[in-house]
Amino acid sequence: MSSYRIFTVEELATDESFRCWVMAPTPELDRHWQQWLLKNPDHAGVVTRARELVLAVHDIYKDELSDDMVRHEIAEITRMAEERKAEGPVPFYQRAAWRAAAVLLLTGGLSWLYYTNHSTVKSTVNAQQIALEMLTQTNRTELETTVLLSDNSVATLAKGSSIRYPRQFAGRERRVYLTGEAFFDVARNPQQPFLVYTNETVTKVLGTSFRVKAFEGDNTEMVAVKTGRVSVFPKKDYETHHGGNTVAGVILNPNQQVIYNRKDNKLEKAAKANPVLLAESAVLKDQVFDDKPVSDAFEALAKAYGITIVYHAETLSNCMISAQFGEENLKQRLNAICQAIGAGYDMENGRVVISSKGCN
Repeated sequence: MSSYRIFTVEELATDESFRCWVMAPTPELDRHWQQWLLKNPDHAGVVTRARELVLAVHDIYKDELSDDMVRHEIAEITRMAEERKAEGPVPFYQRAAWRAAAVLLLTGGLSWLYYTNHSTVKSTVNAQQIALEMLTQTNRTELETTVLLSDNSVATLAKGSSIRYPRQFAGRERRVYLTGEAFFDVARNPQQPFLVYTNETVTKVLGTSFRVKAFEGDNTEMVAVKTGRVSVFPKKDYETHHGGNTVAGVILNPNQQVIYNRKDNKLEKAAKANPVLLAESAVLKDQVFDDKPVSDAFEALAKAYGITIVYHAETLSNCMISAQFGEENLKQRLNAICQAIGAGYDMENGRVVISSKGCN
């Protein structure tokens, strides 16, 4: 792996392992490249530009290129960028969006990204590095752990489970990697499907709530759906057919589940899901607020779910709340409280951030 240190942007973009990591990453590939990035932080800029180059070529040709053609197109783009180098960098205000379906526009953007030392490049690279950064959270406690994702989705990790996810979702998909068991409450976004990768399966949703159970060493993996619609694929079939475009998966509706048999490499759909699997938490978090300051509700919610809720205490000092929660999940409780006081929330850097103009 150390040989990659001498790779140029072009060489990295045409490397088969690197392109697979960009276009169809597996947990093994992702772990491989993330470890290399940690060991070679000075090459983050090269990786970012090579990644953009791979995505640009595939966006233009919609995956119709063979491996040889991909290498040829990348070489051509880089060659033209070299020729433009002598003409000087392209000013930012003249540069078209460089993934805009034309190679000539692409070369303008590439030459600018490739050679200029303008400060805008540094900020762009930093932003892309954040998007590429993967976080890992492992539940080593006896209780469940709540993980807040940047798209306002929530993952509830069971004991002994681990999840890898990007600090900030970017690109055409939202991908997370699960080992163990978790309940997902996914924010709806039809333009950016949410994918849960395990050792043997890929679960694809647009916005719904469901449980995935996939502990290493078990003979089976399981997906159970509480709300919405879910598609489940054997991972090998999904990756072989370029993201599930032609492979048939099992479609699950509410209160349905599927079991993947590792020995037979087969998905078996059950008529009904086990009701126990459809709860966000194994422990009911009953909460009652009778004309209480909303700050009390936020503090109680933070304690119950082991999360941080950020709000402006002075702004919310006149806000009172009356509510009773039993089976509602975290997002339902947040939505109810915020709706009652005319507030909103986002999940940023693993915290819930409340936005409000206060109460009269």
